Amino acid sequence: MALDYPLLAAFALLWLSIVPTPGPNTLLIVHLALTAGWREVALALLGNLLAIVVTALFVLMGISLVLAAKPPLRFLLHLMGGGYLVVSGLQLMRAGRVHQGQDLSLSTLSAPRALGSGRSGGPFAQGVLTAFANVPALFFLASIFAAAGIIGATAQTKAAALGLIVLTNGAYLSLLAWLLQHPRPRAFYARHRARMEMGFGALFLLFGARLVVSEVASW
Repeated sequence: MALDYPLLAAFALLWLSIVPTPGPNTLLIVHLALTAGWREVALALLGNLLAIVVTALFVLMGISLVLAAKPPLRFLLHLMGGGYLVVSGLQLMRAGRVHQGQDLSLSTLSAPRALGSGRSGGPFAQGVLTAFANVPALFFLASIFAAAGIIGATAQTKAAALGLIVLTNGAYLSLLAWLLQHPRPRAFYARHRARMEMGFGALFLLFGARLVVSEVASW
């Protein structure tokens, strides 16, 4: 069985229009890029991409259909994912309050603690957990795969679609991280660290709360 190039091209165009959409994954990489080194960014990105591939495989296996048919399980997953993002946001906001009034500079940026207190694990674990916490991505991927015809495609075409997801997401987030690793944006973050941490925390909190509230509203 050969690759279905027209179908793959249609999927690529559709997916490329979605990649720059901001979300928890982008927020995590941006925060790490501003506060940590390339090793930590790479580990978080690796974990993130791995989780996205697993999510896509779940979709191709029909897991999203099972979850759609079992509202209590779907609600539990949304609650867990939203809860993780809310806790992460609260940790960052707490760190922002701690840093208020402190004399901060670029040299004060310490080891990566992308989600505040570090209790969320290392960068790789944070990348995995942040991707899995975005539960709606499971159903969103299902709709994209269905719209592009990937669900009924050959195994080679499905594998190529997964490769495109990894390549495009990895390239976009790597470029974003590279731009933010330059001294000027990192120095800006350091000077305004307390407010920036509060802002990042509020965004994580918003993403998490939206997951839970949207699922509650659907009931």
